[in-house]
Amino acid sequence: MVKSFAVNNMLYVEFDKYEPYVDPQNKLVHAYLGKDGTPFYVEPGFYEGLMGFKEKRAERFAEIMEAIDQTINKYHKVIFTADFENPWIEREGYIYREIHDLTDPLLIFVEDKSRGSDYGD
Repeated sequence: MVKSFAVNNMLYVEFDKYEPYVDPQNKLVHAYLGKDGTPFYVEPGFYEGLMGFKEKRAERFAEIMEAIDQTINKYHKVIFTADFENPWIEREGYIYREIHDLTDPLLIFVEDKSRGSDYGD
């Protein structure tokens, strides 16, 4: 098993089974090599969303990680992003996947109970 590495002092231990890759064009986004040696990327916003599911839906987290693995194996060139319309990085020929692209088909949801302030100005 490959050891974790840190970008900006943050470890992404959920991706330990993949070989870390440092993209010379963007060293701030975690990158790994898929089974075929093609890099894929995990942007910080995607990872934060993933950690939210790990915290709130721990009983189904393995299914989410399996969906990530399947996506990598099927498409190879993947950028896991928080917002496909405003990704941190852009690469020719890559597809973009947000956390809900993986969790919605699995019927794994987290209710957002946050709401605006009850206090008027």
